[in-house]
Amino acid sequence: MADLPNFVAVDWNGTVVPFFHEPPYPGAIEVLHRWREAGVLVVVVSHASQFTIEADVERTGLQADTVLGVHDKAPAFLELRLRLGAGVALGDHPADLRAALEAELPFFQARLDGQPAFAGTTSSFSDWREMDHLLRKVGA
Repeated sequence: MADLPNFVAVDWNGTVVPFFHEPPYPGAIEVLHRWREAGVLVVVVSHASQFTIEADVERTGLQADTVLGVHDKAPAFLELRLRLGAGVALGDHPADLRAALEAELPFFQARLDGQPAFAGTTSSFSDWREMDHLLRKVGA
């Protein structure tokens, strides 16, 4: 996959899994692994304790480059952008969008359970299989 961003910062609950301890959304782990194999760093950024998020990521078998349990996602997103360059953020909540906007990252809204779209997103997806195409557009 050509023209991909350097990293993807992905929210956990509502984006990769519906809630902690539940199975991942169909295709989520496979898509994230494909991006990683293509050279995109996969960073899980969750508003959860470090222990909780690390344990749940491990449970799903996701091979992430970094897992961050944070109180506020905006500083984490900004640090990633400043250190790694071009990236994107994925999440399902308006707070995820606000953090991405503060860090000047394109934002893709996960609408996996039929959530309505909110203004300000770069794009949205209702199925993980849509993300390969959407992410290539951002990296170009």
